[in-house]
Amino acid sequence: MNDYKPYSYLYKKTSEPAKLTSCFVVMVPAGKKITFRSGDPSTSGNETHIRYDVSNDSSQLRDRQEEHEHEFAWDGNPHDVVVEIISGGNVKGHSTLNSDEADEL
Repeated sequence: MNDYKPYSYLYKKTSEPAKLTSCFVVMVPAGKKITFRSGDPSTSGNETHIRYDVSNDSSQLRDRQEEHEHEFAWDGNPHDVVVEIISGGNVKGHSTLNSDEADEL
């Protein structure tokens, strides 16, 4: 797995209340950390963005794998979930999954 390239998977619950759960695993190199962006997940229309920013962290002495999960309400219609890892304004890694392909909870 390449640094900052998230391996994502999506779960859906279709019974009320319907929800989507986005899970991803990402490799973060030594000396760096990723931080959840305030205000996310942000939804516009049929697309939700989950963004993380990369910053320096000298206390992180080793490369490591991190796992993150986000759950949010869903109207049951087809929906894309985009996970982005951003450094210096540039997307370093991203993954997009559609609710039609999500595993049922």
